[in-house]
Amino acid sequence: VEVSPPHGTSPGPGRGATPNRRLGNVRGVSVPSPPGRRARLSAPGTSRSSSAAREELRRRLLGLIEGHRVVIFSKSYCPHSTRVKELFSSLGVECNILELDQVDNGAMHMGGCDRTFQAHQSGLLQKLLQDDPAYDYDLIVIGGGSGGLACAQEAAILGRKVLVLDFVVPSPQGTSWGLGGTCVNVGCIPKKLMHQAALLGQALTDSRKFGWEYSQQVKHNWGTMTEAVQNHIGSLNWGYRLSLREKAVAYINSYGEFEVYFAFFKATNGKGQETCYTAAKFVIATGERPRYLGIQGDKEYCITSDDLFSLPYCPGTTLVVGASYVALECAGFLAGLGLDVTVMVRSVLLRGFDQEMAERVGSYMEQHGVRFLRKFVPVEVQQLEKGSPGKLKVMAKSTEGPETIEGVYNTVLLAIGRDSCTKKMGLEKIGVKINEKSGKIPVNDVEQTNVPYVYAVGDVLEGKPELTPIAVQAGKLLARRLFGGRLEKCDYVNVPTVVFTPLEYGCCGYSEERAIEVYQKENLEVYHTLFWPLEWTVACRDNNTCYAKIICNKLDNDRVIGFHVLGPNAGEIIQGFAAAMKCGLTKQLLDDTIGIHPTCAEVFTTLQITKASGLDVTQKGC
Repeated sequence: VEVSPPHGTSPGPGRGATPNRRLGNVRGVSVPSPPGRRARLSAPGTSRSSSAAREELRRRLLGLIEGHRVVIFSKSYCPHSTRVKELFSSLGVECNILELDQVDNGAMHMGGCDRTFQAHQSGLLQKLLQDDPAYDYDLIVIGGGSGGLACAQEAAILGRKVLVLDFVVPSPQGTSWGLGGTCVNVGCIPKKLMHQAALLGQALTDSRKFGWEYSQQVKHNWGTMTEAVQNHIGSLNWGYRLSLREKAVAYINSYGEFEVYFAFFKATNGKGQETCYTAAKFVIATGERPRYLGIQGDKEYCITSDDLFSLPYCPGTTLVVGASYVALECAGFLAGLGLDVTVMVRSVLLRGFDQEMAERVGSYMEQHGVRFLRKFVPVEVQQLEKGSPGKLKVMAKSTEGPETIEGVYNTVLLAIGRDSCTKKMGLEKIGVKINEKSGKIPVNDVEQTNVPYVYAVGDVLEGKPELTPIAVQAGKLLARRLFGGRLEKCDYVNVPTVVFTPLEYGCCGYSEERAIEVYQKENLEVYHTLFWPLEWTVACRDNNTCYAKIICNKLDNDRVIGFHVLGPNAGEIIQGFAAAMKCGLTKQLLDDTIGIHPTCAEVFTTLQITKASGLDVTQKGC
């Protein structure tokens, strides 16, 4: 069955010509002959199998479809074909019916009855048959996270009709959350708040050196912290809902899936009810979810970052599996809250980050109570006792030999990476290409997929940084290009980021390893130093832990191509220097900058020692 737009209709605002929307599936279709002659099929495999003949068949077929409102390719004796004809007759729709069994070389294969009736039941067929073929929305955004919401709201500000779909599939432990995506609910926001809770514990210890006296017992209450964190997140969820309402953005809490029909999308709510929508353009902003190990007991007994921030009980003795920034951040604040924490590492810490900085992060954590099990991976998790928390036994094996170990923990937190949420939304039905291994979506420099009316932003993009501010920026600029006549593209170069471990690590630009790959070691100059924050002096904290490093390209006026800092408030430091790097920061410009004294950031205005010199960078004192 082919359904075309009504004759004489024109595309809606901002749309190109409306294509035919296919409901059925036909192979080897016959094309009617001029009046007075018997219709005959020309197709590959006949005497007219040349490309010219196939093009002629295609032209005649398209002419038939374009020339009629509804075309049914049928067989006169087929009961399914009869049902379809009766359906359109009951709807009062005039159809052009081609009985393929009554023409020469009729169709080899047909199909489409079930899809036609499914479309009728869902309301899709009725939409196709409307006299006004305008789309329901100018833009449908799939995913209510940072990037999707930014794009949707910007499009609405520009006067477009926008729908946002967001549906959180509960984790294996049953955890779900509200509007706002990973960052707000189970990512950046609760992570930074719990990191702050741990820093306050360190501040309590330091405060005695600064004259604070207290005798009462000081302990941490997990329930009080999680309640406060979740209350704040709840206020953000409500704020997003209110903002969408104020901007007249439609929002539905449903799971979205593309259909085979052009510009059609099926939304399924929690009760299984399906509704179809049409749009001129779509933006995929579905983000990622934590990966599981694929071993016995992982989904049954382990938790992920999806569960940790709203966990209703203190996790107790915890094994963190993984060496990602999520793994080290969670391990860091759990240890800072006084818990017994072990990190099981398969290979290197913070893969993709500067490895010298990563090892310094790990060394600081180890010195402050976090145990590391290097070169091991879990092979099985067993439940020994139920409870809140219970007891779990973890069996692990070495990655370098036959050695195996066992350990007992109250909680096992998996942080081994994340998978893109792209595999169950019907992208294959409309031909959107994805990386089969990672689930990531390749896009061009304007976030457009290989299907012209489908775009993507955020963590689902292939080869782009997985960071909330990137998604927000990309989403806003995409909406402005699509609907505001703007040309600016998202700049994915020199994006700053911070790992909120107990001692924070901030960076922008190249790691030392990557810089050497790109520019060769002999063309680089690396300046570095250890430094001692003034706040640490009175407290007598280690004077040779915090570290600063810049990587300069000697072939380009000593331009700074890598900027790294390990120390307190690394995020506040790196943000300003990232702006300077966008402006072409050089070593001379840093030297010409007056530092703010006494701060940690001023160390970058006085860097003198290079790695090549081999001079000592340790600090003296205390």
